[in-house]
Amino acid sequence: MRLIYTILTNALALFAVSISLTGFTFEGGWVAPLIAAVILTLLNMLVKPVLKLLSFPLVFISAGLFLIIINAGILYLTQEILRVMDIQGVSMNIDNLLTYLLSAIIFGIANWLIHWFLKE
Repeated sequence: MRLIYTILTNALALFAVSISLTGFTFEGGWVAPLIAAVILTLLNMLVKPVLKLLSFPLVFISAGLFLIIINAGILYLTQEILRVMDIQGVSMNIDNLLTYLLSAIIFGIANWLIHWFLKE
């Protein structure tokens, strides 16, 4: 049940990012953020802990700001996996590096707010 909750909150946060930034778009209606959220959740569970462990010195030196880079990288991986999966009519498009960084920040804030409002 916790996994479904996490996927739904990630989908809502991704939708909030797509509304906030013009360079972050989805094609495929409401299904696109949901599929992207499934991929993002799996990457956050499997890849992100390894990246955080390997980059611990950079995270420590930057007082945690390097986590934004890691989150932007996870969003990039999500976009690439969605592109490779080639689901008909479903895509996530992020324009440039600045949009990746801003979307990582907005996604983190939106996800935190959603969790705060919904408090299990």
